[in-house]
Amino acid sequence: MIITWPSNFARTVTDSIRNAIGRVITIFVKVSGIPCPICTLDPVTNLSTDPFCASCGGNYWINTTSSYLCSAHIRWRKTDQPLWSPGGIVDEGDCKVTICYSGEALNNVINSDHFLVDDEELYMKSYILKGVRTPNRIAVTLLQDPDI
Repeated sequence: MIITWPSNFARTVTDSIRNAIGRVITIFVKVSGIPCPICTLDPVTNLSTDPFCASCGGNYWINTTSSYLCSAHIRWRKTDQPLWSPGGIVDEGDCKVTICYSGEALNNVINSDHFLVDDEELYMKSYILKGVRTPNRIAVTLLQDPDI
């Protein structure tokens, strides 16, 4: 008897677990390059022709933040088992979230400014793609202090 493994089994199982125990997080992504609607562009300096523009502050290009909501499996370091090594405890981050893999989600994680998890503002330390054969989830390690 030949046992065949369903091609979408791992993704189906992880998605159903995430839907059952997951909570909504917000990924904030910095969006740049939006032209100012009030002033015009100086092609020589690539800045605004009005250095005192109330909308863009004289830069002409407006940077704004967009948000992306997704369901995630959230694990806080305080409640998880510490990772011991011969040198002591390895501090990997304050929080780890796992979200469903997609091109849009990966792009938002890579270009993220910060995350909002359980009403806490966190910053990305690192991310790793996980899954069997092909990636089906993104594990993101987050820190509360961006300067660490």
